[in-house]
Amino acid sequence: MTRGRRGIAFELSSYAVALAAFVFGFVHETLHPPPFAPAARGPGVLRVVTWNVGNGMDRDGGGLRGADIEHVARVLRELDPDLAFLQELTGRLQLRQLERALGRGWSLELSPGASTRRVAALARRGSLEAFEVDDAGRRVIGVEYRPARGPTVVAVSVHADAFSSRDRNQELGAAVEALFGHDRSSARLLLGDLNLDLDLDKRADLFTDDAYLDVETYNFVAERLFDAARDSGPTAEPDRRLDYVFAAREAFEVVDAGAWKNQRAGAMDHDPVIVDLRLRP
Repeated sequence: MTRGRRGIAFELSSYAVALAAFVFGFVHETLHPPPFAPAARGPGVLRVVTWNVGNGMDRDGGGLRGADIEHVARVLRELDPDLAFLQELTGRLQLRQLERALGRGWSLELSPGASTRRVAALARRGSLEAFEVDDAGRRVIGVEYRPARGPTVVAVSVHADAFSSRDRNQELGAAVEALFGHDRSSARLLLGDLNLDLDLDKRADLFTDDAYLDVETYNFVAERLFDAARDSGPTAEPDRRLDYVFAAREAFEVVDAGAWKNQRAGAMDHDPVIVDLRLRP
């Protein structure tokens, strides 16, 4: 009888240890999820990328370094996006250098204006046509992406002001108006380095002069489009989420999304953000 009780006690303690291990594993996985890595893309999935490829140390004017162009091209070829937006190209010469580094099969457009930190749109398996976006600053581009199959996608990419909440509010408001005023398609995207860091209680070193206006700006966008990479975590140094992909609720559902770590080169301080979307029937 004693031996039987010991056996039962041992069995119960084994169950308790197993349960504790399961709970610990679940909690650890929840609090410390594995790093995001882009998966193989299934049929019917639209892969969208936004990436600030500029020099965070502000050398060479802060834009993409010429030495990093080949690296950016390698990452993009590996990701094989349908539609990608890069912030902080220095101009058309860099766009052509990137085009050569990428190889055949890519369409490219560059934001207008004289800024030395411009926004580029890139596409595969379809064509691009740029359109004007008024009152959204100098670092913005609007495009229609016409894939080989499926509906046209209308996208506006913004590199919003880094320090003025009021300027960000104006730029993103104008971008949303331009996006919804362009009625060629309901498949709409607003994305880029929006410079909205909303973790108000984390620290006091946010690059903002009005944190609550930034929250209002985010809410204004989120009322019209959903935050497709909401759980991506930090996308920029130091531990900040600045890069976003917003998508039309009625048109898209998220398959996968995340910030891909360890893809920076030189003094880059942003990660590429990848969102895989499926068009709703």
